[in-house]
Amino acid sequence: MKNSILIFVVSILSCFMVSCEKDYNDWEVEPGHDRLFKSLIFEVSKLQSTSVELKFTKSISATKYVFEFSKDSLEFKEIVKTVEFSAANLTPFADSNNLTKVEYREMFTGLDGTTKYSVRMKSIDESSGMESGYNQIYFETPPEQIFTNYFPTTNSIKLKWALTSNVTKVVLYSNEMQLIKEVTLNQEQITLGELSFDNLSIGTKYIAKIFNGANNRGTLNITTTGISNSAVYKVLQADNAASINTVLSNLVLGGATDITVEFEVGKTYAIGGEIMVPTGVNNIAFTGSTGSNGELPILTNARFNVATQMKDIIIQYLTTTSSGNFFIDLGGKTVNNIFIEGCNVSNINSVVRAGGVTVIKDIYVNNSWISNTGGWGMFNFGGTTTVGSLNVSNCTLTEISTRFGDIRIATKVNFKNITCVNITLSMGHLWLFDNNKPSQVSIQNLILGGPNGGAKINDTNGNYSNIPISYTGSYKTNDMIVDVRPFNGITVVPSNIYGLFVNPAIGDFHVKEGIGFAGTGVAGDKRWFN
Repeated sequence: MKNSILIFVVSILSCFMVSCEKDYNDWEVEPGHDRLFKSLIFEVSKLQSTSVELKFTKSISATKYVFEFSKDSLEFKEIVKTVEFSAANLTPFADSNNLTKVEYREMFTGLDGTTKYSVRMKSIDESSGMESGYNQIYFETPPEQIFTNYFPTTNSIKLKWALTSNVTKVVLYSNEMQLIKEVTLNQEQITLGELSFDNLSIGTKYIAKIFNGANNRGTLNITTTGISNSAVYKVLQADNAASINTVLSNLVLGGATDITVEFEVGKTYAIGGEIMVPTGVNNIAFTGSTGSNGELPILTNARFNVATQMKDIIIQYLTTTSSGNFFIDLGGKTVNNIFIEGCNVSNINSVVRAGGVTVIKDIYVNNSWISNTGGWGMFNFGGTTTVGSLNVSNCTLTEISTRFGDIRIATKVNFKNITCVNITLSMGHLWLFDNNKPSQVSIQNLILGGPNGGAKINDTNGNYSNIPISYTGSYKTNDMIVDVRPFNGITVVPSNIYGLFVNPAIGDFHVKEGIGFAGTGVAGDKRWFN
C-alpha cells in the first residue's frame, strides 16, 4: 500500500509568535484507493487580533475538513472552538488543474486578542469513513483594539469603543500603571459604547483598558488637555485677540509661567487678530474640548505668535480660521516645540511660517484636518531658521494650494498616515527644497488623490539629487495626473476618489468596503479606519 503524507507549512505574515509540529500519521487507505488522499498544505495566511485566516490545499476525495481550537500549547486538552467545512461548499482561493494544488483560505473569527491558540485540522471522506491524522499550529493573536476614539477636556475624558455586547469593565490607570478607577459597565454604557471619567488632572497622561472578563479587548494612551499645574484662563465669549493678550500679560505679571487658555465647546469666538504670547511664558496651551458629536470650539480669524522666546506652544481641539493669514508666524523667535493636536485649521496661508533667525526644536501636527491653504506652502521655512524636525501624522489635508512644504533649510520631514484630497484647488508639486540644504524626507502610508483642480502634479519642484524621497507603501488615485517628476514607489489605485472613498464630495474619506484596496486599515488618516 502506498502511503500518503500530510505536509505542514507555516508562514508568518504579521509580527506574532508561531510554532508548529508536523504530524505524519498515515491515512488508513483500503487497497485500490492509494490515491484517495494527497499531501495537504496547511498554514496561517493572515492573523488579526480576533481572527485568523488559514490556508490549506485540497485533499482528493475528502468531503469534510475539521478545525479544532484550544488555548494551550498543542495539547488540545480543552477544545474551545470547532469548525467544519463541507468540501462541496468551499470556494477555491487559487484554482489549479492539479487538484492537490487547489488552495482554500478561510477566516475564523470570534477569537480573543493577546491569546495563545493551538489549532489542528484533519480531512475526512464521509463515504468511506477514512480520516487523516492531524496537522497543528500554535500562534498568538495580537492585542485587540476596540477603542475608536476619546474626547478630552482639561479634567475629563470620554472613551468610545466599537459597539459590542462582549465587554464588562473599563479600567483607568495612571501613566505609571497605578489603578485610578475601575468601572463595571452597565447596560446603557454597553449599548452606547462610551464611558466618561471625570475629576481628572489637567494635562495628565492616563492609560485606559477595556475588558471582557479577564480578556483585554483594547488599550488606549490618553491625555487630558492643557498643561499640568498651569494657570487656567477660561475665555469669555466676548473676548478677542486684544483682550486675551491683556489677560496673558497680567498673568505673567502675577507670576504665572505655564498657562492654559481654555475655550468652551459649542461656542464661537471672534478672535479677530493675532494672539501674542508674552515674554515670561514658559509653556502655553490654547485648548478646547470635543462635544458629543465631535464638534469643537470655533475661533474665527485667529493667529498665534511669540513675543521673543518660550518652550512649548500647544494648540489642541479647536476649529480655527485665519482669514488667509499665517496660522503661526514666527520671525526671529525661539520655541522648543509646537504641538497642534485634534484641530480643524482652515483658510490659512501656512500652518507654520518661520524666517530670519527663528529656532524651533520640533513641530508636531497630529489628528488634525487642514484645508484651504495659500500659496506659501502648508509649511514655510526659510532664511537662517533652524527646525529640528517637522512631523505630520494621522491628518486629513484637503484643498491644499501650491505645495506641502516650501523648505529652504536642512531639517527632517516626516509625513505618516496622511489622507490628502484636492478637488478644486491645485498643487503643482508636493515639495520645494533648496538642493544645497538637503532635507531628510520620510513618507509613510500616504493616500493622495483627486482631480487637483485639473492640474498635473509633480513630486518636487525641481530635480533634487541630494534628497531621495520614497513613496513605497503609499497610494495615488488615478484621477490625479502626474507630470514629469513621478512619485517614486507609489502604488496607483485603479479608481478615482469617488471609487475609493465613501463620499469625498462631503469630506467622508472612509474607504469603501469590498473594493479590494490594499491600503485599507493601513494607509491614510487612521481616523477613517473605523
